[in-house]
Amino acid sequence: MSDCASDCDVAPLDDMFQEPEGYFKPPPEPTSVVFERQPQWIADGSPKDITVNLLGSHPLWGHHLWNAAKTFANYLDENKSIVQGKSVLELGAAGALPSLISACNGATKLVVTDYPDHDLIENIRKNVEANIPLRLADGSVQVTGFKWGYDIEKIADLSGSSEGTYDVLILCDLVFNHSEHTSLLNSVEKLMAKPKAGVSNGGEAYVFFTHHRPWLADKDMAFIERARDELGLEVTKVVEEYTGAMFDDDPGDERVRGTVHGYRLGYPSK
Repeated sequence: MSDCASDCDVAPLDDMFQEPEGYFKPPPEPTSVVFERQPQWIADGSPKDITVNLLGSHPLWGHHLWNAAKTFANYLDENKSIVQGKSVLELGAAGALPSLISACNGATKLVVTDYPDHDLIENIRKNVEANIPLRLADGSVQVTGFKWGYDIEKIADLSGSSEGTYDVLILCDLVFNHSEHTSLLNSVEKLMAKPKAGVSNGGEAYVFFTHHRPWLADKDMAFIERARDELGLEVTKVVEEYTGAMFDDDPGDERVRGTVHGYRLGYPSK
């Protein structure tokens, strides 16, 4: 027998364990989407379009411009008084379209948050700088990480109010994350402005979402039910709009997956 160590053509070990060229696909490139506002609702001097930069991919789904966010953006444009002269907090903002529209419609204080991941937060900052740079420069718009239910004091301090609360909370396409309902509700309870007798009816939260998994719709709705039953909030449905499904190949009834539901949560009128 020949001595293979000297006579055979044996590839070096480094080459033996090297994947062939093209084996690993490169990560998706970042994208951008231009959101075209409805002209009949745009105030004079306000931008006609909003450019939303998106990550190429992200495990927390921050690389999509969700239909719920687009639907709520249109709803805000049509109902500007919701945010005019108000302080606004967005949770799980991703591309932050609702926050950008809030700024365009006169929100005086705006805090834009998502999970404290560097890429997510820097992408939000990029969107703010691209669309409303002066608001970022003067400090009336702030971008920061926020893990729901934690660091409440940090977010409260950014509100600019003595109570550490906000007039309007925005939650777009968050309730599909059922394990986080308790943390989300805790955030709403602590950060939404409380009623003041003879002065204010308190803050309000807008919760827009789609049943992306129709067979779990009841679990999505559990958030709304708990807000009513546990926090004592008044629930009003303000939108039901078919927009088409986010993902054509997903299982379940397409009509259900393609419909955005919007709710207003507020304190009962007295």
